[in-house]
Amino acid sequence: MNRQASTTYRKTIIAIHVAVWLVVFLAPLTFFNRGDRFEAEKLVPMISYPLAMMAVFYTMYLHITPRYFFAQDRRRFWILTVALVVTVGVLLHLWMNFTHGLFPKTAEMMHHIPPEHHIRMDVWMILRNISSMAVATAIATMSIITMRWQKAETARQEAELARQKAETARADAELKNLRNQINPHFLLNTLNNIYALTAFDPTRAQEAIMQLSGMLRHVLYDNQQEFVKLQDEVAFIHSYVNLMKMRTPKTCRINVEVDIPEPCNKLVAPLIFISLIENAFKHGIAASGESFISISIKADTEGIECNVENSNHPKLQTDRSGHGIGLQQVQKRLELSYGNRFSWEKGTKENDSIYFSKIMIYDT
Repeated sequence: MNRQASTTYRKTIIAIHVAVWLVVFLAPLTFFNRGDRFEAEKLVPMISYPLAMMAVFYTMYLHITPRYFFAQDRRRFWILTVALVVTVGVLLHLWMNFTHGLFPKTAEMMHHIPPEHHIRMDVWMILRNISSMAVATAIATMSIITMRWQKAETARQEAELARQKAETARADAELKNLRNQINPHFLLNTLNNIYALTAFDPTRAQEAIMQLSGMLRHVLYDNQQEFVKLQDEVAFIHSYVNLMKMRTPKTCRINVEVDIPEPCNKLVAPLIFISLIENAFKHGIAASGESFISISIKADTEGIECNVENSNHPKLQTDRSGHGIGLQQVQKRLELSYGNRFSWEKGTKENDSIYFSKIMIYDT
Protein backbone atom coordinates (compact mmCIF):
# COMPACT_ATOMS: atom_id res chain seq x y z
CA MET A 1 0.00 0.00 0.00
CA ASN A 2 1.51 3.38 -1.03
CA ARG A 3 1.93 6.29 1.38
CA GLN A 4 -1.10 8.26 0.18
CA ALA A 5 -3.38 5.23 0.37
CA SER A 6 -1.99 4.35 3.81
CA THR A 7 -2.65 7.88 5.09
CA THR A 8 -6.20 7.82 3.72
CA TYR A 9 -6.76 4.41 5.31
CA ARG A 10 -5.59 5.62 8.75
CA LYS A 11 -7.78 8.72 8.55
CA THR A 12 -10.75 6.56 7.65
CA ILE A 13 -10.14 4.24 10.62
CA ILE A 14 -9.82 7.21 13.00
CA ALA A 15 -13.05 8.72 11.65
CA ILE A 16 -14.86 5.41 12.17
CA HIS A 17 -13.62 5.14 15.77
CA VAL A 18 -14.68 8.72 16.58
CA ALA A 19 -18.12 8.19 15.05
CA VAL A 20 -18.72 4.89 16.88
CA TRP A 21 -17.73 6.27 20.29
CA LEU A 22 -19.85 9.38 19.79
CA VAL A 23 -22.81 7.08 19.24
CA VAL A 24 -21.93 5.04 22.35
CA PHE A 25 -21.59 8.12 24.57
CA LEU A 26 -24.67 9.85 23.24
CA ALA A 27 -26.93 6.78 23.11
CA PRO A 28 -28.09 7.13 26.77
CA LEU A 29 -29.57 10.53 25.91
CA THR A 30 -32.33 8.74 24.04
CA PHE A 31 -33.70 7.55 27.41
CA PHE A 32 -34.08 11.09 28.72
CA ASN A 33 -37.57 12.56 28.71
CA ARG A 34 -38.27 16.11 27.67
CA GLY A 35 -37.69 18.41 30.62
CA ASP A 36 -35.30 16.02 32.44
CA ARG A 37 -32.33 17.74 34.01
CA PHE A 38 -28.76 16.52 33.65
CA GLU A 39 -28.23 15.70 37.27
CA ALA A 40 -24.91 14.35 38.53
CA GLU A 41 -26.38 11.03 39.67
CA LYS A 42 -27.58 10.47 36.09
CA LEU A 43 -24.44 11.68 34.33
CA VAL A 44 -21.97 9.56 36.30
CA PRO A 45 -23.27 6.13 35.11
CA MET A 46 -23.94 7.57 31.65
CA ILE A 47 -20.23 8.40 31.36
CA SER A 48 -18.74 5.59 33.46
CA TYR A 49 -20.03 2.69 31.37
CA PRO A 50 -18.78 4.02 27.98
CA LEU A 51 -15.42 4.96 29.52
CA ALA A 52 -15.02 1.46 30.93
CA MET A 53 -15.93 -0.09 27.59
CA MET A 54 -13.50 2.26 25.82
CA ALA A 55 -10.71 1.27 28.22
CA VAL A 56 -11.37 -2.44 27.63
CA PHE A 57 -11.71 -1.97 23.88
CA TYR A 58 -8.40 -0.17 23.39
CA THR A 59 -6.55 -2.44 25.80
CA MET A 60 -7.59 -5.34 23.58
CA TYR A 61 -7.25 -3.41 20.33
CA LEU A 62 -3.79 -1.95 20.93
CA HIS A 63 -2.11 -4.47 23.20
CA ILE A 64 -3.58 -7.88 24.04
CA THR A 65 -4.89 -8.96 20.63
CA PRO A 66 -1.91 -7.81 18.51
CA ARG A 67 0.67 -9.06 20.99
CA TYR A 68 -0.76 -12.45 21.93
CA PHE A 69 -3.55 -13.48 19.54
CA PHE A 70 -1.48 -13.02 16.36
CA ALA A 71 1.65 -14.33 18.04
CA GLN A 72 -0.18 -17.66 18.46
CA ASP A 73 0.06 -17.32 22.25
CA ARG A 74 -3.65 -18.06 22.59
CA ARG A 75 -3.45 -19.37 26.18
CA ARG A 76 -2.09 -16.07 27.49
CA PHE A 77 -4.50 -14.18 25.25
CA TRP A 78 -7.53 -15.86 26.85
CA ILE A 79 -6.16 -15.56 30.38
CA LEU A 80 -5.53 -11.82 30.00
CA THR A 81 -8.86 -11.27 28.25
CA VAL A 82 -10.88 -13.02 30.95
CA ALA A 83 -8.89 -11.25 33.67
CA LEU A 84 -9.47 -7.87 32.01
CA VAL A 85 -13.21 -8.42 31.58
CA VAL A 86 -13.77 -9.68 35.13
CA THR A 87 -11.56 -7.01 36.72
CA VAL A 88 -13.15 -4.11 34.89
CA GLY A 89 -16.65 -5.54 35.51
CA VAL A 90 -16.05 -5.79 39.27
CA LEU A 91 -14.27 -2.40 39.51
CA LEU A 92 -17.06 -0.73 37.57
CA HIS A 93 -19.62 -2.16 40.01
CA LEU A 94 -17.58 -0.99 43.01
CA TRP A 95 -17.25 2.44 41.43
CA MET A 96 -20.98 2.69 40.85
CA ASN A 97 -21.68 1.65 44.47
CA PHE A 98 -19.23 4.30 45.65
CA THR A 99 -20.87 7.03 43.55
CA HIS A 100 -24.31 6.02 44.77
CA GLY A 101 -23.22 6.94 48.26
CA LEU A 102 -22.19 10.42 47.12
CA PHE A 103 -25.67 11.47 46.05
CA PRO A 104 -28.47 11.70 48.66
CA LYS A 105 -31.31 10.55 46.41
CA THR A 106 -29.46 7.48 45.20
CA ALA A 107 -28.16 6.65 48.65
CA GLU A 108 -31.68 6.80 50.07
CA MET A 109 -33.01 4.49 47.33
CA MET A 110 -30.24 1.98 48.00
CA HIS A 111 -30.95 2.17 51.76
CA HIS A 112 -34.55 1.03 51.27
CA ILE A 113 -33.54 -2.10 49.35
CA PRO A 114 -33.82 -5.18 51.63
CA PRO A 115 -30.40 -6.57 52.61
CA GLU A 116 -31.20 -10.02 51.19
CA HIS A 117 -31.65 -8.40 47.75
CA HIS A 118 -28.27 -6.65 47.81
CA ILE A 119 -26.26 -9.80 47.14
CA ARG A 120 -28.44 -10.86 44.21
CA MET A 121 -28.38 -7.32 42.83
CA ASP A 122 -24.59 -7.13 43.18
CA VAL A 123 -24.16 -10.45 41.37
CA TRP A 124 -26.55 -9.44 38.63
CA MET A 125 -24.86 -6.02 38.16
CA ILE A 126 -21.39 -7.60 38.03
CA LEU A 127 -22.56 -10.16 35.44
CA ARG A 128 -24.13 -7.37 33.40
CA ASN A 129 -20.88 -5.40 33.51
CA ILE A 130 -18.85 -8.46 32.55
CA SER A 131 -21.19 -9.13 29.63
CA SER A 132 -20.81 -5.54 28.41
CA MET A 133 -17.01 -5.71 28.71
CA ALA A 134 -16.99 -9.08 26.91
CA VAL A 135 -18.84 -7.47 24.01
CA ALA A 136 -16.21 -4.72 23.91
CA THR A 137 -13.37 -7.29 23.83
CA ALA A 138 -15.10 -9.26 21.06
CA ILE A 139 -15.61 -6.14 18.95
CA ALA A 140 -11.99 -5.09 19.48
CA THR A 141 -10.62 -8.50 18.52
CA MET A 142 -12.89 -8.85 15.48
CA SER A 143 -12.04 -5.31 14.37
CA ILE A 144 -8.31 -5.90 14.35
CA ILE A 145 -8.71 -9.35 12.75
CA THR A 146 -10.80 -7.78 10.00
CA MET A 147 -8.28 -4.97 9.50
CA ARG A 148 -5.39 -7.40 9.23
CA TRP A 149 -7.32 -9.58 6.83
CA GLN A 150 -8.12 -6.55 4.66
CA LYS A 151 -4.46 -5.49 4.70
CA ALA A 152 -3.33 -9.01 3.82
CA GLU A 153 -5.92 -9.22 1.04
CA THR A 154 -4.90 -5.82 -0.32
CA ALA A 155 -1.23 -6.83 -0.21
CA ARG A 156 -2.05 -10.12 -1.96
CA GLN A 157 -3.99 -8.31 -4.69
CA GLU A 158 -1.18 -5.78 -5.16
CA ALA A 159 1.38 -8.60 -5.31
CA GLU A 160 -0.79 -10.49 -7.81
CA LEU A 161 -1.15 -7.35 -9.93
CA ALA A 162 2.61 -6.76 -9.78
CA ARG A 163 3.23 -10.39 -10.74
CA GLN A 164 0.84 -10.14 -13.69
CA LYS A 165 2.50 -6.92 -14.85
CA ALA A 166 5.93 -8.54 -14.52
CA GLU A 167 4.77 -11.61 -16.46
CA THR A 168 3.24 -9.40 -19.15
CA ALA A 169 6.44 -7.37 -19.41
CA ARG A 170 8.50 -10.55 -19.57
CA ALA A 171 6.24 -12.07 -22.22
CA ASP A 172 6.36 -8.85 -24.28
CA ALA A 173 10.15 -8.75 -24.02
CA GLU A 174 10.42 -12.42 -24.98
CA LEU A 175 8.03 -11.97 -27.90
CA LYS A 176 9.97 -8.92 -29.10
CA ASN A 177 13.20 -10.88 -28.80
CA LEU A 178 11.73 -13.75 -30.83
CA ARG A 179 10.54 -11.36 -33.54
CA ASN A 180 14.00 -9.82 -33.69
CA GLN A 181 15.53 -13.28 -34.06
CA ILE A 182 13.31 -14.01 -37.07
CA ASN A 183 14.92 -11.30 -39.18
CA PRO A 184 18.47 -12.76 -39.30
CA HIS A 185 17.09 -16.31 -39.45
CA PHE A 186 14.90 -15.46 -42.44
CA LEU A 187 17.63 -13.46 -44.16
CA LEU A 188 20.15 -16.24 -43.67
CA ASN A 189 17.99 -18.78 -45.49
CA THR A 190 16.98 -16.34 -48.24
CA LEU A 191 20.54 -15.16 -48.88
CA ASN A 192 21.65 -18.79 -49.08
CA ASN A 193 19.06 -19.29 -51.82
CA ILE A 194 20.22 -16.21 -53.74
CA TYR A 195 23.83 -17.29 -53.36
CA ALA A 196 22.95 -20.63 -54.94
CA LEU A 197 21.34 -18.79 -57.86
CA THR A 198 24.42 -16.67 -58.55
CA ALA A 199 26.38 -19.82 -59.37
CA PHE A 200 24.28 -20.79 -62.42
CA ASP A 201 21.90 -17.91 -63.26
CA PRO A 202 23.11 -14.36 -62.37
CA THR A 203 20.12 -12.75 -64.11
CA ARG A 204 17.63 -14.63 -61.99
CA ALA A 205 19.77 -13.86 -58.96
CA GLN A 206 19.39 -10.17 -59.67
CA GLU A 207 15.62 -10.59 -59.97
CA ALA A 208 15.67 -12.45 -56.69
CA ILE A 209 17.52 -9.58 -55.00
CA MET A 210 14.88 -7.16 -56.28
CA GLN A 211 12.12 -9.36 -54.86
CA LEU A 212 14.04 -9.65 -51.61
CA SER A 213 14.29 -5.87 -51.26
CA GLY A 214 10.51 -5.65 -51.59
CA MET A 215 10.06 -8.28 -48.89
CA LEU A 216 12.43 -6.60 -46.45
CA ARG A 217 9.90 -3.88 -45.73
CA HIS A 218 7.51 -6.46 -44.37
CA VAL A 219 10.26 -8.17 -42.40
CA LEU A 220 11.91 -5.06 -40.96
CA TYR A 221 8.86 -2.86 -40.32
CA ASP A 222 5.69 -4.93 -40.10
CA ASN A 223 7.54 -7.51 -38.00
CA GLN A 224 7.86 -4.92 -35.21
CA GLN A 225 4.08 -4.78 -34.83
CA GLU A 226 2.23 -7.25 -32.65
CA PHE A 227 -0.25 -8.10 -35.42
CA VAL A 228 -0.52 -7.33 -39.15
CA LYS A 229 -3.26 -7.66 -41.72
CA LEU A 230 -3.71 -11.19 -43.01
CA GLN A 231 -3.63 -9.92 -46.62
CA ASP A 232 -0.17 -8.40 -46.07
CA GLU A 233 1.12 -11.65 -44.60
CA VAL A 234 -0.29 -13.62 -47.55
CA ALA A 235 1.33 -11.21 -50.02
CA PHE A 236 4.64 -11.71 -48.25
CA ILE A 237 4.26 -15.50 -48.47
CA HIS A 238 3.53 -15.26 -52.22
CA SER A 239 6.69 -13.22 -52.72
CA TYR A 240 8.71 -15.70 -50.72
CA VAL A 241 7.37 -18.68 -52.69
CA ASN A 242 8.10 -16.90 -55.99
CA LEU A 243 11.62 -16.27 -54.78
CA MET A 244 12.07 -19.92 -53.84
CA LYS A 245 10.72 -21.09 -57.21
CA MET A 246 13.75 -19.55 -58.91
CA ARG A 247 15.99 -22.27 -57.50
CA THR A 248 13.48 -25.11 -57.29
CA PRO A 249 13.74 -27.83 -59.97
CA LYS A 250 10.79 -28.25 -62.32
CA THR A 251 10.23 -31.76 -60.98
CA CYS A 252 8.88 -30.17 -57.76
CA ARG A 253 5.22 -29.19 -57.90
CA ILE A 254 4.44 -26.10 -55.85
CA ASN A 255 0.85 -25.18 -55.16
CA VAL A 256 -0.42 -22.21 -53.12
CA GLU A 257 -4.11 -21.88 -52.31
CA VAL A 258 -5.53 -18.85 -50.52
CA ASP A 259 -9.14 -18.64 -49.40
CA ILE A 260 -9.82 -15.53 -47.33
CA PRO A 261 -12.89 -13.30 -47.47
CA GLU A 262 -12.84 -9.93 -49.21
CA PRO A 263 -12.57 -7.55 -47.51
CA CYS A 264 -10.76 -9.30 -44.69
CA ASN A 265 -10.28 -7.59 -41.34
CA LYS A 266 -8.45 -10.45 -39.67
CA LEU A 267 -5.05 -9.92 -38.10
CA VAL A 268 -2.22 -12.36 -37.56
CA ALA A 269 1.15 -12.34 -35.81
CA PRO A 270 3.75 -11.35 -38.45
CA LEU A 271 5.90 -14.09 -40.01
CA ILE A 272 4.16 -16.74 -37.91
CA PHE A 273 3.80 -19.13 -40.89
CA ILE A 274 7.02 -18.49 -42.78
CA SER A 275 9.07 -21.02 -40.81
CA LEU A 276 6.62 -23.76 -41.81
CA ILE A 277 7.06 -22.85 -45.45
CA GLU A 278 10.84 -22.63 -45.10
CA ASN A 279 10.80 -26.08 -43.55
CA ALA A 280 8.73 -27.40 -46.48
CA PHE A 281 11.25 -26.11 -49.01
CA LYS A 282 14.12 -27.47 -46.95
CA HIS A 283 12.75 -31.02 -46.59
CA GLY A 284 10.22 -31.25 -49.43
CA ILE A 285 12.46 -31.11 -52.48
CA ALA A 286 14.04 -34.33 -53.69
CA ALA A 287 17.55 -34.38 -55.15
CA SER A 288 16.12 -36.45 -57.98
CA GLY A 289 12.64 -37.49 -58.92
CA GLU A 290 9.32 -35.80 -58.32
CA SER A 291 8.35 -33.95 -55.17
CA PHE A 292 5.72 -31.46 -54.10
CA ILE A 293 4.96 -28.58 -51.74
CA SER A 294 1.37 -27.60 -50.98
CA ILE A 295 0.47 -24.44 -49.05
CA SER A 296 -3.08 -23.60 -48.05
CA ILE A 297 -4.20 -20.54 -46.10
CA LYS A 298 -7.85 -20.16 -45.18
CA ALA A 299 -9.80 -17.73 -43.02
CA ASP A 300 -13.40 -17.78 -41.88
CA THR A 301 -15.48 -16.82 -38.85
CA GLU A 302 -13.76 -19.48 -36.72
CA GLY A 303 -10.22 -18.29 -37.32
CA ILE A 304 -7.21 -18.71 -39.58
CA GLU A 305 -5.83 -22.01 -40.83
CA CYS A 306 -2.41 -22.56 -42.40
CA ASN A 307 -1.82 -26.06 -43.74
CA VAL A 308 1.54 -26.96 -45.29
CA GLU A 309 2.29 -30.39 -46.78
CA ASN A 310 5.37 -31.57 -48.62
CA SER A 311 7.01 -34.72 -49.78
CA ASN A 312 9.21 -35.90 -46.96
CA HIS A 313 12.92 -35.88 -47.78
CA PRO A 314 14.69 -35.26 -44.48
CA LYS A 315 18.14 -33.71 -44.64
CA LEU A 316 21.14 -35.60 -43.43
CA GLN A 317 22.49 -35.00 -39.95
CA THR A 318 25.50 -33.28 -41.52
CA ASP A 319 23.21 -30.60 -42.99
CA ARG A 320 23.04 -27.92 -40.34
CA SER A 321 21.39 -25.18 -42.44
CA GLY A 322 18.86 -23.35 -40.30
CA HIS A 323 19.69 -25.50 -37.22
CA GLY A 324 15.94 -26.12 -36.74
CA ILE A 325 15.40 -22.94 -34.70
CA GLY A 326 12.56 -21.76 -36.95
CA LEU A 327 9.96 -24.26 -35.74
CA GLN A 328 11.01 -23.75 -32.11
CA GLN A 329 10.37 -20.04 -32.53
CA VAL A 330 6.95 -20.74 -34.06
CA GLN A 331 5.87 -22.69 -30.96
CA LYS A 332 7.07 -19.97 -28.58
CA ARG A 333 5.50 -17.17 -30.60
CA LEU A 334 2.17 -18.99 -30.83
CA GLU A 335 2.13 -19.45 -27.06
CA LEU A 336 3.07 -15.82 -26.37
CA SER A 337 0.75 -14.29 -28.97
CA TYR A 338 -2.29 -16.56 -28.60
CA GLY A 339 -1.96 -18.42 -25.31
CA ASN A 340 -4.17 -21.52 -25.61
CA ARG A 341 -6.23 -20.15 -28.50
CA PHE A 342 -4.44 -22.11 -31.20
CA SER A 343 -3.74 -25.68 -32.24
CA TRP A 344 -0.75 -27.06 -34.13
CA GLU A 345 -0.68 -30.51 -35.67
CA LYS A 346 2.47 -31.78 -37.34
CA GLY A 347 3.96 -35.09 -38.32
CA THR A 348 4.19 -37.57 -41.17
CA LYS A 349 1.62 -39.68 -42.96
CA GLU A 350 1.34 -42.24 -45.77
CA ASN A 351 4.31 -44.28 -44.57
CA ASP A 352 6.37 -41.19 -43.76
CA SER A 353 6.28 -40.07 -47.39
CA ILE A 354 4.44 -36.83 -46.59
CA TYR A 355 5.16 -34.31 -43.87
CA PHE A 356 2.32 -32.01 -42.77
CA SER A 357 2.10 -29.00 -40.48
CA LYS A 358 -1.27 -27.42 -39.71
CA ILE A 359 -1.81 -24.36 -37.52
CA MET A 360 -5.29 -23.24 -36.54
CA ILE A 361 -5.60 -19.84 -34.83
CA TYR A 362 -8.92 -19.16 -33.11
CA ASP A 363 -8.30 -15.65 -31.78
CA THR A 364 -7.95 -13.25 -34.71
